[in-house]
Amino acid sequence: RARWLVRNNGYAANAVDAFANHVVGDGIKPSSKIADAAKKEELQKLWLAWTDEADADGLTDFYGLQAMAVRAMVESGESFARLRVASDATAIPLHLELLDREQVPMDLHREIGGGARIRAGIEFDSAGRRVAYRVLSSRPGDPLGSLRMDPLRVPAADCLHLFKPLAAGQLRGIT
Repeated sequence: RARWLVRNNGYAANAVDAFANHVVGDGIKPSSKIADAAKKEELQKLWLAWTDEADADGLTDFYGLQAMAVRAMVESGESFARLRVASDATAIPLHLELLDREQVPMDLHREIGGGARIRAGIEFDSAGRRVAYRVLSSRPGDPLGSLRMDPLRVPAADCLHLFKPLAAGQLRGIT
């Protein structure tokens, strides 16, 4: 309902935009504590080069991705990103791919043996640690998306899950 409201009500859309702009501002910008000025400058140049190419889809830069992720969290209660290594070997071949929350199926639950299980599209080991996310290759209902609706297993180390837990044991952002 919140996503529909933001897409169909100018006041709601402006509120989400304003909130995302205040949270992200100019974006998260790291500051190196390296004492060597030459190395610090080299690292800064690499960072600036990467921020321009961070988006796996090539639509925006790293700061635009931050704004989109926060906006998705506000609208939907959560956002996901996948870390991807680019095959075309740019200066730093790491890219971020933002995922729609529906690409991690909320209704995917199953026991997978040895005490491991999948709950709400998130795989947990027998100790209850997040070890992977089950991700669809495209958004459900996308007419140009993949016909394959089997979720792929993506290691948790390759995923970013942004949400604000409001209760103990909460697995996903719910609005």
